[in-house]
Order: sequence, then C-alpha cells, then structure tokens
Amino acid sequence: MLELFYITNNKIEAKIADNLGIDWIFIDLEKIGKEDRQKNRNTVKSEHQISDIKVIKSVLSKSKILVRTNPYGEWTREEIAQIAKSGHVDMIMLPYFKELFEVKNFLKIAKEHSLKVALLLETLSGIKNLDKILLLDGIDYLHIGLNDIHIERKTSFMFEPYSDGLIDNIVKKLKNKKQKFGIGGIACVSIDILPSAKTILIEHYRLGSQGVILSRTFKPDFETNNLTDFEEKLKISISLFRREESIAKELSNSEFKQNKLKLDNNIAEVVKTIKNKNNEF
Repeated sequence: MLELFYITNNKIEAKIADNLGIDWIFIDLEKIGKEDRQKNRNTVKSEHQISDIKVIKSVLSKSKILVRTNPYGEWTREEIAQIAKSGHVDMIMLPYFKELFEVKNFLKIAKEHSLKVALLLETLSGIKNLDKILLLDGIDYLHIGLNDIHIERKTSFMFEPYSDGLIDNIVKKLKNKKQKFGIGGIACVSIDILPSAKTILIEHYRLGSQGVILSRTFKPDFETNNLTDFEEKLKISISLFRREESIAKELSNSEFKQNKLKLDNNIAEVVKTIKNKNNEF
C-alpha cells in the first residue's frame, strides 16, 4: 500500500492521524527562500519548529516522523544537529536541491547523525543532475514534488508532468536504480475535481509509486472544538482511499493504459480551461 504523509505540528491532530493508520507525520521546517519563490500562490507555508518534533513524537504509537529541512546552505550542519538532538526523527528530507554537491554534503552530514534521508526532487536542475545524484549512497526515499516544478516551468497546471512525459522519464531512472519513491499530493477520492484523485491514485500504481502526501483537500478542517467530527471525516477519507487503492492494485496493464489516457485527457481539459480563462483578461 502507498505510504501516506500527513503534514501537521499539532499534537492532537497528529494523534488522530496516528490512530487512523497514517504512516508518516510530516513536520515542515522549510522557510528559507520559499516565500519568494511561491509568492502570491495558494501553497502551504508552515510555521513548524524543531521543538515540535519532541511534542509530536510523544503522542505517536505507530506513525513515523519525517522532518523537511531548509534547502542546503551554510545553516544545514547546525540545523541537522539540532534535529538529531531531538532523538525522535525517522527521516529528514532535503527540499529544493539543484546540484550534486548539495545532496552529497547533506547525505554526509545526515550520516554523521545516523539519520535516514529523503530527497524532494522539485527543481529542473535537480532533474538534470538526477543520474549523478542516484549514484550516491544513502538515499532512502525520493519524492517528486510537483508544485515548484510547475512554478519553474511556468506551466498552466501543476499536474502537467503526469501527461507530458516528465514524470515517466524521472520514474524510469528511479526504477533502474531500484530507488524507492513517491509523487506529489492527493485529494480525497470523493471530491469532484479534474483530474480525480481516483485517476491519480491509479496512475501511482501504474508508475510504481510508494508514497503520497495528503493534500489540504484530502483532510477535513481541523477544529479543536469538534474533534469527533474531524476524526470521523478523516477516517472516511482514508477508508475511501484504501478501498480504491485495493482496486487499483489489481488492475491489468490495459486498464492502467486506459486510465493514463483518461488522466491525459483530463489534464488537457483543465489546461484548456485555464488558458481560455486567462485570455479573457
């Protein structure tokens, strides 16, 4: 089954997610440079702190903790050291890397603290250097991030890499190196959007993905004064996802191809709508 990543630094929310079988609680420390490159965009910009790690760990019984650091820089050694001092981290993630030396140095520092490493592949330079990066030892997981790739490529729609061959090309390289990987985020399968979360989920299985981040549209609004309602809605979202996943696992190659064609058509339809809307102004 796909490993599910849930972004939060709220211990009550994390405990509920843990009870419902979420694989990873995702603590997001990334701030450096993010506001500038995602300015005026409806993206998640977290205010998580290193101190959140210990608090979150104290309420978990099954879920593991992933911590996204800042991009590589002069601050990286100290940041990783502080994360390691928490003593509770299962894996750290390097975002927005571009060059081989950034990944190489990050891996070296992480190894000094016996920390597992995930890479967030979300720049065109990172993709260009991927062959060399995959020769490095110590990459435990790689996640293909769609949002910043979308911004850098100046495409109309974030999901275009699914239909224009970019993800297929990346995945081919990852599979050749037997590299564990995941892709982007996903909404609740009950939401009526294009492309549907069900279609995206099936594409994960066609590609051999092993992880996905639960987006804001997967999760109900978290309100401390209505925890029962929140937990019930999240439970339903997860149950629906796992049900559709069990179906996706059994699909034939021809069914995967049919779904890929549907996905491509859905993305093309959204792109056309966006461009027509833009031309109105």
